[in-house]
Amino acid sequence: KSTADWQDQPTDEIMIWLNRQGGAGPLGTKYGSVSLGGAMWDIYQGDIGWKVYSFVRQTNTTKASLNLDDFTQALVRRKLLSNDKYVSGIESGTEVFKGTGRLDTKSYSVNIG
Repeated sequence: KSTADWQDQPTDEIMIWLNRQGGAGPLGTKYGSVSLGGAMWDIYQGDIGWKVYSFVRQTNTTKASLNLDDFTQALVRRKLLSNDKYVSGIESGTEVFKGTGRLDTKSYSVNIG
């Protein structure tokens, strides 16, 4: 299928964890590690009705400038993600799993092309 429609459920989700604190963790089990964007990342794979791939930075940071294609291609090289997939949405946020949380975003931009 070459186009998505609003009724489609995602088949894959990629999460990029810049910072991990307070016992929070990604879904699934650790698959491996990769060096991307000048940092080491652990890759986790889980399933919630669709595949969830989480890249967890091994050292916490509060700033990043990343090429999302580097992350998708890391999954393609490991045969976890098909190269014919396309991006249907991009989000930024925090995963509050207990209590309250706060996220201050000073800049957020996405360039596609």
